[in-house]
Amino acid sequence: MRILLVSFLLVALVGGAGAPASAAIISTAQEVRIGQEAAAQLEAEVGVVNDPGLTAHVSSIGSRLAAVTDRRTLPWTFKILNTDKVNAISLPGGIIYVTRGMLSFVQSQDELAFILGHEVGHVERRHHVALLERDFFFTLVLQLLLGGSPSAAQVGNFVRVLANRGFSREAEFEADLVGTTIAHRAGFNAAAGLAFMERMRVTEGRDPSQVETFFSTHPGLADRAVRVRELLRRLGYRVASATPLVPVWYWHSPDQLVLAS
Repeated sequence: MRILLVSFLLVALVGGAGAPASAAIISTAQEVRIGQEAAAQLEAEVGVVNDPGLTAHVSSIGSRLAAVTDRRTLPWTFKILNTDKVNAISLPGGIIYVTRGMLSFVQSQDELAFILGHEVGHVERRHHVALLERDFFFTLVLQLLLGGSPSAAQVGNFVRVLANRGFSREAEFEADLVGTTIAHRAGFNAAAGLAFMERMRVTEGRDPSQVETFFSTHPGLADRAVRVRELLRRLGYRVASATPLVPVWYWHSPDQLVLAS
């Protein structure tokens, strides 16, 4: 029976190589399970910021975004990783992280909405599932589909690949556009993403060590900005150039929220 199941799954995988995300082999429940196991490993390794007020503020922005996605029924969770590196990462099933460093870098809640929206976009478009089925089918995924539990090593390897390599160029472009769209739907100023990209481009050129995978493995910021600007114009924004926005609030330090006057 197990051999027949493996054969069936192989046929499904090969035959559905060009199928849309809705034809994924991994179910939503399995996606959530993998995400939860990956989150446990990531949090054990990096740690999360234990500040209920700060986390609630990030979660309130994330929840507004999640409410207007096509996958709003997922158990969305938004947390802060305890590192000063400027980064953000999403895991399967709707678990989203920003770092203390990212919170120190953004200059408005609209910019943070763009960052969170980008990560939400990866989940909405099931980019994690595509990565799992393409690169981890014969290890983590097959173990799960056969009724077993992925080992800690298998899950850890997935987290490392996700953190160090990220997604494909087109997946990153897609996440930018989805994130911009849902930020707009949720009532944020979606044009803030352009100001963020320009400031990050300057930072990346000055000190690349401060920029982790969110930027180092993604398409160039200039290319990303071109596509985001085109989308913003279609959404009705006047964006002749990416000009910095006046902050609604900003993070004076990774541990302190300061309201703008």
